Amino acid sequence: MVYDCILVRVFVVLACVLASMLGLTGCSTEDGVSQEKSLIATGLVEAIEGDRFMESVRAMHQSGDILYLSGKGYNHIFALDDDLRVIRTIGRSGEGPGEFPRAPNSLYAEGNRVFGFQSGSKNVHVFSLEGDYLRSFKAGLRGGPWSQGISVNNQGDVYIASVLPQDPYYSITKFDSSGTVIKTFGELLSTSYSERLNRRLSERRIAVINNEYLLAVGEHLPVIEKYSLDGELIQSSDLSDAPYFRERLNDAEDRYSQANDDSRIGIAIVTGYMAVLNSKLYLIPIEGYPEVGTNVNRLLEIDLESLNILNAYTLLDHQGGTLKWVDAFEFISEDELLVFEYTDGVFYRYKDMDLDQ
Repeated sequence: MVYDCILVRVFVVLACVLASMLGLTGCSTEDGVSQEKSLIATGLVEAIEGDRFMESVRAMHQSGDILYLSGKGYNHIFALDDDLRVIRTIGRSGEGPGEFPRAPNSLYAEGNRVFGFQSGSKNVHVFSLEGDYLRSFKAGLRGGPWSQGISVNNQGDVYIASVLPQDPYYSITKFDSSGTVIKTFGELLSTSYSERLNRRLSERRIAVINNEYLLAVGEHLPVIEKYSLDGELIQSSDLSDAPYFRERLNDAEDRYSQANDDSRIGIAIVTGYMAVLNSKLYLIPIEGYPEVGTNVNRLLEIDLESLNILNAYTLLDHQGGTLKWVDAFEFISEDELLVFEYTDGVFYRYKDMDLDQ
């Protein structure tokens, strides 16, 4: 019996090793505990069209067969094909209508329109898919720049999440297509810190899902929320005790507890980017390890119905090395993930994935 048990354990280990050789690793021990999986890149692109090096990607959004992207150093939006070749650029550098003083912080393509937002100017510019300028509106604000996300429903209503709320109690604003404020919502997340710090810790990333509801993910507190398109809270889940967030939160809480309204304290980001595919939300957690630096190389898969973590994947480059710092990512098809790795300034492709297996 002991000998048979040993054979079973050896078989399980060998199965895991074999799976890792196939590119997508992950298996369960005989007590049912899921092991972390790995995704190995199938290729890389060093620059867009070979000559446009990206130091940092600000935003990516796939719509149809086109990937819309903005990056540091380029005061416009790129429209790219599957090979990351430039089909067209949208907008231009400047301070006027349809112009961006810096790289757009956020962008979104919905229907036959492309929306670009640059937090410094606080202007939302709207373009046709062909890049023709249509209109602009200014998000009139009192509290500070807006940069955490923009999303649009199929009625043309625009949702923007703020760094410091226009309304002192809410961090998401809904505008109609002309830029008139319809509603503010997204109550400040509860913390025991100063009012100013509490407001900053309530920053969210947002996305309209299937034109059914608005999904919001905290940048500094790993809270996931669903809101109706009219701003009513439907569901909420706090992932603060998940292992991928707990250590970084513990380190941040030591600093935050000594802060006051006048403190210029560094704010710890715990979720750097988000994307949605089918019924799953994908997040890149930023994990803090003081002795070895910060790791940004895991992809969390979260069920959109329950808002629970389903799987975790370690992102590896095309040679099997661990990525150091993921800056942005987007699903450009049902089975292909495009990841921008900040440290080396390259795009990695992960093709033919079966993520939840």
